[in-house]
Amino acid sequence: MQDLSNVILRPATLADADPMEALSARTIRVRYPRIIGAETVEAYIASGAIAAYYRENVATLTIAERNGVRVGACAIKPGRIDLMMVDLDHHRSGIGEILLAHGEAALFAAADHIGLDCFRDNDQARRFYAKHGWQDGRAFTDPDSGIAMIELTKARPVGAAV
Repeated sequence: MQDLSNVILRPATLADADPMEALSARTIRVRYPRIIGAETVEAYIASGAIAAYYRENVATLTIAERNGVRVGACAIKPGRIDLMMVDLDHHRSGIGEILLAHGEAALFAAADHIGLDCFRDNDQARRFYAKHGWQDGRAFTDPDSGIAMIELTKARPVGAAV
């Protein structure tokens, strides 16, 4: 793991929307075609949904910066991690671990069990979450996209502060 002493987490602002859209589109374009198909990826990027998500959910987002550069984000909603996004160049660097721990801590302050949805065929993400104590829950198909998904769940660790 890299030195993470130069990583900061901060609340998102509207000024993060465009840079995070670019980061997300680049990462999605490289990582997701084999999971959900290239056509689906390109249609999703072209739809404007990424920018809309960052603008509409700014209050739920935490941004990770390394040396002043945005490298990832985590969004939480009641009882759920709604988004985990790490820049392609920072995968497996510890950024995701920092963001996940931050999101989990915030959620466990109000809930004993938390969840997130993951593409069923995103093996890299599922291994990452399993490494951090997440367990497979119910499998389902996203009603809007038809993509196979899986809900992952995690219980508050025994002895963890409330």
